[in-house]
Amino acid sequence: MSTYVHVNRAGDGRRLTAPDADITVLVGGDHTGGAYEVFLVEASRTAPDGPLHAEPWSKSYHVLRGRILVQTGDTGYELAAGETIAIEAGTTNTFTVLSESADFLLVSAGASHARFFGDLDAVGRGRHAPGEMDRLLHGVTERYGVELATGSGAP
Repeated sequence: MSTYVHVNRAGDGRRLTAPDADITVLVGGDHTGGAYEVFLVEASRTAPDGPLHAEPWSKSYHVLRGRILVQTGDTGYELAAGETIAIEAGTTNTFTVLSESADFLLVSAGASHARFFGDLDAVGRGRHAPGEMDRLLHGVTERYGVELATGSGAP
């Protein structure tokens, strides 16, 4: 019988930047046999809202500090510290920070979300013209099967 344990100390973890938040990978899929991943998401009210989108993996948010609005389809759920929401794979969703800033845990099924965030971070660190940036970001979403919502709010 083998045992594998991963400990992530305070301040550890891979730090990534997405257009709408700073993300720390606390537990990557390589530490869970690909079953799930855990992230610390730190976002401010001044960050742009991410577009409505649907991922091919389930996820949940657990708010640690602040308040966020999680939009799923046509329904919004306001969450405060200590509250959690679970979102099924394929559900159109996004979040908006309602307080000055918010910190929450993001837990997602599988082992793709960290790679997705890593690719978003890499695109954001490059020097690209606005049109090129949009093309590269859309390439990342397509590569991971993330569907961006159309004008109707559905992918």
